Amino acid sequence: MMQHIWQQKSLMTICSVALATGTWALAGCGGGGGGSSSNTTTTTTPTPQIQNVNSSTTPTSPVSLPIEINGSGFQSAPGKVTFTQGNLSVDVTPAASVWSDTGVVAAVPTGNGTTNFTTPGTVNVTVTTSGGTSNAVAVNLVPTLTFNPSAMGWQKTTPLPRPMTGLRAAAVPGSTSTSAFAVVTGGFDGTANTNTVWSDNLNQDGTVGSLTNTAWSLITTAVLPTTLAHHAMAEADDTNSLVAAGKRYVYVLGGQVNATDTAGSTAVYVASVDSVAGTVSTWTTLAALPQPLMGLAATVHNGYLYVAGGLNTNGVPVTAVYSAAVNTDGTLGAWTTAGNTLPTARAFGKMFVFGGIIYYIDGDTNSSIPPNDQGVGDTKVYYASAIRGVVGTWTENGNSTIHDRAKGVLFAAYGQVISAEGVYQGSVGSGEMETSTINANNTGNLALNSWTGLTGTQDAGANVYNAAGFTSPLVSITNAPRFLIIGGQALTGTTGTGGALSSAVYYNNLP
Repeated sequence: MMQHIWQQKSLMTICSVALATGTWALAGCGGGGGGSSSNTTTTTTPTPQIQNVNSSTTPTSPVSLPIEINGSGFQSAPGKVTFTQGNLSVDVTPAASVWSDTGVVAAVPTGNGTTNFTTPGTVNVTVTTSGGTSNAVAVNLVPTLTFNPSAMGWQKTTPLPRPMTGLRAAAVPGSTSTSAFAVVTGGFDGTANTNTVWSDNLNQDGTVGSLTNTAWSLITTAVLPTTLAHHAMAEADDTNSLVAAGKRYVYVLGGQVNATDTAGSTAVYVASVDSVAGTVSTWTTLAALPQPLMGLAATVHNGYLYVAGGLNTNGVPVTAVYSAAVNTDGTLGAWTTAGNTLPTARAFGKMFVFGGIIYYIDGDTNSSIPPNDQGVGDTKVYYASAIRGVVGTWTENGNSTIHDRAKGVLFAAYGQVISAEGVYQGSVGSGEMETSTINANNTGNLALNSWTGLTGTQDAGANVYNAAGFTSPLVSITNAPRFLIIGGQALTGTTGTGGALSSAVYYNNLP
């Protein structure tokens, strides 16, 4: 089963993190017992029905992280959620704050305290109320692995056909646990923004290409409908949304059409990616963003596409946060404007969702710096709950990043977070990468623990900003994640136009 390690792997429970947002809680994440309600009328109490888990066709989760159970007839008061694997059955009683007639949030238990669930493996999930027990839905359990960023080493792999900055990339799972693809779109080539689309194989060791694909493939039949740079990309598949089993879709959102434009775009495009061959279809135009944006951040989590930040029509950072449901055919539902916006306006920050919590890290609060130029951001980290497309109140994390990074890349895997590259204060290379971890207890509004700088061989040595980057969906044979840094422009300081554009592709070959 394909593992979406950038969204779903952890070594710890996220219950307290959710509690700190003030919008939902997972008190009673473990334990047994079912609720009951009296029926004083002749009306028949409905039997609960589970429609889906995590708004996904093939739901996947490690233990100790919450899952979202969607359906009907759950009633208003908590009953119980039962996880069953073979002869092992464990009851969980969620808190009333995360229980409604149509939705329940419950953390996957590790086991019954004596025997643990087997991972990888499958558990059947049911909901029980006074109306009876629901149908069972299978959830694939993935193992939680240990990863140490301080043990990283880096190498170069197959370069892009030409130097590019302001480009974006997405990793697409293949049809097996050992196959995946990279799709790269747009960017500035030193003269103009482009509509280029490239793709290539991803390998378990982090390299790009194969014996038959020795270079990136230019997708001439599926170029972007317009030139774009500084846009956002996201990926949807059957493990993170309700698309059909085996289907893969990539989204391109917003961005700068011409290199001289101050305003961004409202454009939203989608293309399917063949999970066997990695071929990219022609792009379809979807409902526009609520406002023009470039330098925005986007990610898919549990059936919803989230967008935050960016520069508006006047080139000014915004606080806006939007979400849209991913439909079964890969199209998007109507855009919803979140009532809970970012606490401060920013662009060129990075965002990810993990265990029902959305994080926005760093970003640029300035409105006077052209997108291709250097300009530092700030060190703030914000987080909020993100459940069924609804974003909770944002909280400023008690631990800020070390460097005031903007226009960088972000990697998340196994409960580890790495903020890398970009523009920041200090000499070139002095703050290339820093790392933090998800905090299980979230004491003192510390959803992320303190940040540690990486040095020496732990850094890639790329020293670029406006690069593309992602965590590969493949796990190496050493059970470690692989991160890729693609293109970008050489960092020369904190102001000005920067240095030469890069075609280099870096990956971590260790651990």
